[in-house]
Amino acid sequence: SFKRRCERLSTRERQVMERVLAGKLNKVIADELHVSMRTVEVHRSSLFEKMGVKTAVELAQVLANTPVKPGA
Repeated sequence: SFKRRCERLSTRERQVMERVLAGKLNKVIADELHVSMRTVEVHRSSLFEKMGVKTAVELAQVLANTPVKPGA
């Protein structure tokens, strides 16, 4: 499930995911998180693998197709 996959993400991977979903470029994400662009690329690759997607568009589609449960 999407929730289970999200639970496997590190804190930094979640931070990168939020920014990827907001449409931010790797350079902008790197600046915001005070890390190198290569570090963002590594986290992005890892989170895509853990989430079972290959692109940011696929990630957004997975998120859009995930039902939201009240109180969750």
